[in-house]
Amino acid sequence: MVLAAAAVDAGAADAGAADAGVTAGWRLSQKLPKGSALREALVADLVADAGKDPKTRGEAPLTREECDALLDDPRAELIYGAKTVSITAPSMLTRQRNDHLDLMKLFLQPERLNAGVAFVKEHRPLLERAQGKHGVDFEVIIGILTWESKLGTITGDYRAFNALASQAFFVEDASAIALASVEEKKLLNEAAQKKRVATIRERGRKNLVALLRQCKARGIDALEVKGSWAGALGFPQFMPASLQWADDGNGDGKIDLFTFDDAIFSIGRYLAEHGFRKDRKKAVWDYNHEDAYVQGVLAYADALRALLTPDAGTLDAAKR
Repeated sequence: MVLAAAAVDAGAADAGAADAGVTAGWRLSQKLPKGSALREALVADLVADAGKDPKTRGEAPLTREECDALLDDPRAELIYGAKTVSITAPSMLTRQRNDHLDLMKLFLQPERLNAGVAFVKEHRPLLERAQGKHGVDFEVIIGILTWESKLGTITGDYRAFNALASQAFFVEDASAIALASVEEKKLLNEAAQKKRVATIRERGRKNLVALLRQCKARGIDALEVKGSWAGALGFPQFMPASLQWADDGNGDGKIDLFTFDDAIFSIGRYLAEHGFRKDRKKAVWDYNHEDAYVQGVLAYADALRALLTPDAGTLDAAKR
């Protein structure tokens, strides 16, 4: 897996939100000082033997010395406080859902559909090979690429390590700041908020561990990997814990999610192994647990298919 720096994320401006002054003093060392229980628990997961568990496919355990070097590196100190507050706020669910509904309308505009047609014409042999190998409709793959990164043009400029560490270790602090807002308190369901905070923390920690172990396996500096505010990587915006489904599309012996060969094959593999042939809607929902996302990706895929071949449903029209 090559996890390289990428373009600026459209949501990066949120990192400078109004609460930045409140969270400006946050540093990772505040939560993970040497000898602390939190640090020891994290190190234990990082050094654990990967074994044959498919969930750790592509990972390599760190040494204790490597863990200390990473956690004590000055670059590890950065915490995206303002963004973590935004993510944790009760209003985030509504904002994200509305964003997805807006995107669904946008992606069905002629400009985006025509971009999909042009993409098929440019990458037809690759798309055919991926569809043949994984049994996943190439239009759905293009729909996900369009939604996730605008066909590879927007992949994020957050440091993935720091984004995930922020969520894993500062989510309770962020929630407290968010709930100091009168408007956020109006939306508060205490039980639901407690569950959301726990989910964000656990997801962040799981993906942080996967990121560091994946980078160790490939000799990559984990503190230089760029991604979205959520820690998602590459053209398909895979979370680090999903890298177990990444696929080598061009047979060069490595996987680079900032190339279309590997991004397309990786999306195909992910959807195939999540039951696409049986239920394409559920497979796409597994990719992103948001109903508007699922509806948007599949509506785009169907509209693209109609543009390509109104009758046969194949790539023949794109060949002409």
